Amino acid sequence: MLFWIGLLAGVVITVLVNWLTQRKTTVRWYEWLLGGFGLLSIFATVQHYFGSLREHEYQSAWMGSLIFGVMGIILLLVVWQLVARRAKQS
Repeated sequence: MLFWIGLLAGVVITVLVNWLTQRKTTVRWYEWLLGGFGLLSIFATVQHYFGSLREHEYQSAWMGSLIFGVMGIILLLVVWQLVARRAKQS
């Protein structure tokens, strides 16, 4: 399963970088860092969910997914807003 998650992440990051390059949008280093932490949190969500289900800990699976998932989504939304506002100003 980790192979497919890594493959999907590589494809998504490649498409994102190409899309940003075509639109001539610049992304600052701290936006990449926050986006990386958000993506890492989303990966932790998937891993925690399936790992907890494998151990038959259903409540732990949902609560961990909620905590890690919301944190990752918030970080990714913050990065999106930072990039979008700077692009709108240009």
